[in-house]
Amino acid sequence: SSGINAEWPLRPGTTYYKLMSCGFDDKAGIIRSKTEWGSWYQTIEDVTAEVIVPTNTKGRDVDLKILPTSLSCNIHNKPMFSGDLFQSIVCDESTWTVEDEDAHRIVRIFLVKSNKTPQACWKSLFKGSCEADVMTLDEMQKKILQERYQRENPGFDFTGAEVTGSYQDGGPQF
Repeated sequence: SSGINAEWPLRPGTTYYKLMSCGFDDKAGIIRSKTEWGSWYQTIEDVTAEVIVPTNTKGRDVDLKILPTSLSCNIHNKPMFSGDLFQSIVCDESTWTVEDEDAHRIVRIFLVKSNKTPQACWKSLFKGSCEADVMTLDEMQKKILQERYQRENPGFDFTGAEVTGSYQDGGPQF
């Protein structure tokens, strides 16, 4: 355990835990599922798709339709994907941006899940396509369980915890 900097006197024999200073994903990393157009990843509350686009892409070049149960994306009038989402989303809270990242440009699509529980781990972005491979899905489920434990126990840091046993479908129910 890591000690915290405190303005009050610390008591001998007491263990103090450092509070999280950044978001869970910042510390735990992101588990991406690769696709032909980029990748997607998820947390308990949201799903993010990252579409790799030409470096000259501007917002006006993006035609994106975000609906409660479907998503379509065209870049420079070229279809990238279109389909029924694995689960429903909250459209009014979902958005997208065009960003520079590393050596390329991406359209980042941020989708807010309707079902924001650890049991609602998406197995694919769309029904029948963009499925996470078995190992990636396994890592996504472990990370979502760690995120759940982090939320339930905010004074602890679960980012480096090893997850074993039953962690599919959000882990054990207490």
